[in-house]
Amino acid sequence: MKNLITTLLIAILTSTVALSNTTPEVLISEFDFEVVSVGALEIFVSAEFDAQSENLIFDTNKSMTVVQIFNEDGDLEFQLPVMSNNVQINKNLFDKGSYKLGFVIEGDAGVHFTTVNIK
Repeated sequence: MKNLITTLLIAILTSTVALSNTTPEVLISEFDFEVVSVGALEIFVSAEFDAQSENLIFDTNKSMTVVQIFNEDGDLEFQLPVMSNNVQINKNLFDKGSYKLGFVIEGDAGVHFTTVNIK
């Protein structure tokens, strides 16, 4: 039963990523951060980098329940429970490289993914 549930979850997450728009668009390009959207533009009111506090700031149309952060290998590094339409993620949580952020929006069945490149 555990293998069946795991297989279903992997299939659902894979199909969500595969069905998302694959044309990247730059949302932020300042200093050491570059956020590249992968089919998630419709959920954001704004996405910016605050150089003074070194925070990535995401504002969404609806309340987020969880933000998931995956490394370049696709491994889940950590999840942040949010329960708000604003999340600030500090630069010190990332090393250089590419990360995929998954935004779980309240009332939505899927996960909205965005790629963040740390230079």
